[in-house]
Amino acid sequence: MMDGTVAEPLGPDDPQEIGSFNIIGLLGVGGMGEVYLGASGKGYAAVKRVRPRLVTSERFEREVGILYRVPAGVGPRVLASDGTAERPWFATEYVPGLTVDEAVRLRGPLPAGALWLLLAETAAQLSAVHAHEIAHRDVKPGNVMLVRDGVKLIDFGIARAADQARLTRSGGGYGTQGFSAPEQQAGDEDVDAPADVYALGALLLFAASGRTPGVVPDAEPLRAVDADLAALVASCLATGPEARPTAAAVREAAHAHLPAPAPSWPPEVMARIASRRAFAATPVGKLETVPPPDQDADPTPGTGSPSTASPRHPRKRLLLVAAAAVIVLGAVAAFVFTPSLHSRNGAVRSSSGGSASDAVEPVAGTERTSSASPSRSASPTAGSARPTPTAPGGTSDTSGTSGTETDVPPNGSGARSPSAPATTAASSTAAVHVTSSSISGVNGGDDPAQVKGSEADTSWVGNDAACSAWLDDNGSGELAGVLNTSLNQSCGAELYRNDGVAYTFQASWGAAKTSFVPDVGHTMWICVWNASDRSDEQCSARFGMKGVTPVKQ
Repeated sequence: MMDGTVAEPLGPDDPQEIGSFNIIGLLGVGGMGEVYLGASGKGYAAVKRVRPRLVTSERFEREVGILYRVPAGVGPRVLASDGTAERPWFATEYVPGLTVDEAVRLRGPLPAGALWLLLAETAAQLSAVHAHEIAHRDVKPGNVMLVRDGVKLIDFGIARAADQARLTRSGGGYGTQGFSAPEQQAGDEDVDAPADVYALGALLLFAASGRTPGVVPDAEPLRAVDADLAALVASCLATGPEARPTAAAVREAAHAHLPAPAPSWPPEVMARIASRRAFAATPVGKLETVPPPDQDADPTPGTGSPSTASPRHPRKRLLLVAAAAVIVLGAVAAFVFTPSLHSRNGAVRSSSGGSASDAVEPVAGTERTSSASPSRSASPTAGSARPTPTAPGGTSDTSGTSGTETDVPPNGSGARSPSAPATTAASSTAAVHVTSSSISGVNGGDDPAQVKGSEADTSWVGNDAACSAWLDDNGSGELAGVLNTSLNQSCGAELYRNDGVAYTFQASWGAAKTSFVPDVGHTMWICVWNASDRSDEQCSARFGMKGVTPVKQ
């Protein structure tokens, strides 16, 4: 059951739907927007809706792109997003845990054993992020979640990857007061991993005292709790970035102080985590929840209209599950089986919302390893035979990415003519409506959702393929296409399904990704080429589903 310990009830101005998610509660409100609790046929999600006046499209795309590059297990998986909506949004899996801020409010300062655990686990996650050349740059109590067996990092809104352009302007500070490193406060544009280590030290001071550290943080009061812990935290808070230890070094030092087996979080915190895990395990269809106020109801005679600023009044009811399921299934069926030749560009979007089941959580006190150098195929993937689809019915272009939806004859026959008018395959099979969006560049070896063996590459220069493409798997019988560019090369790709569905998309910088398309009962593959010369086109192997697991055909 959902109650106030999971999410706040919705107010009259809150949405009831965002994308394919039914909105059932409010998880939090920040300066850049709101985070809602969403539900789909596959589980629960945290849906972040941003205010476009405060978050530029560039920053939104960067945040979503960074999330796709965060190592598996460090933070929640991305399920869907839409940067073209009036209020851009993205959804990640729901993590049943408490932020450090919530934990301290619940039980007060954490004891020494929990502080060592917090330091070790957060340092381990930061070490994994830094190994992928990503700096979070906003580590604070509200962005570190305590889960049953460790921690997860959330909100990479101002994170930066080493290969990204600068987001900040010189001369202006950013981050969160009390947890920003001196170089961040000074507006340094080249803030990197050492700033996260500084914020980690400040996080420990907060968890030990319940107070936000000052501009010049003081670890001395921590000595009364644990002198060794105070010394390690003080090293993280060194003024100069070069004087701070790495996150990996902090992890090693903290693990040395953890007993075996490692301690858990305080009982009050574990009880709240257990409650939220129980909620996350509740099928959406059996959820008793708090609905939003009836916005269509007439006000009581003799009273004025309710103010939008009035306090929330929780009301409980049982969701009309059967009706909702029919509506959702009908909508999905219409989405999947209604013919359409109009292409739309949007952010990375999943027609089903993705899976919201618990990810595999790290075990407290154990070592995590992460490769600092992404893996790539040693040679281009051998191209499989591909059908020649009919000509596209339209194109669109946003941020260097364009996409075209087409129908492909199921038998793979047909001819392509770039100037030919749009045609529809002569079959009863309708096209699936697919979208694509530009995202930050990502190597196949860095993509935790990649279907192994599905990468196709064009010409190679050294260790880089000019154009690469592969399939992504969301764990529920659906596949998406990913296109990655290198060497400032414009690339094209086409995602195919053997019943006649095809989607052509391009990228001239970074990468592009389509929405997830059902593959159960079909086979799918992807082809990639240099935009200026399609003669080097390469195609992946075909993959079909064995249950919900993609298997090479």
